[in-house]
Amino acid sequence: MKLKLLAAVAGLMLIASPALAASTTVEFADKASGAKVVVTFDGAGMATGADGVAVPYTMDNDAKKLCSTYQDQPICITFKAIGTEVGFTTPYTDDKGNSGVATITAVAP
Repeated sequence: MKLKLLAAVAGLMLIASPALAASTTVEFADKASGAKVVVTFDGAGMATGADGVAVPYTMDNDAKKLCSTYQDQPICITFKAIGTEVGFTTPYTDDKGNSGVATITAVAP
């Protein structure tokens, strides 16, 4: 569940820009376990994982930091870079000590 939370929140950072697509799909690979999670994000600031739960977020573009709450658990994630194109990959770390790589796998207009 922690990985699902991390992935849901992390992906939002990847798609945060003035020109949001209708949806963006991101795959997250946890560094420690190698587990992968796929999350789809809409242009309205909500992310939906395989469990169907939509997660709102706040983001600081200058700090490359995104914060959200999933199932009453707050989390903040910091990214090395921000991107919007298919194939964009960036490392991330969260405030709980987890890290991994997030990759945009699809963007729908």
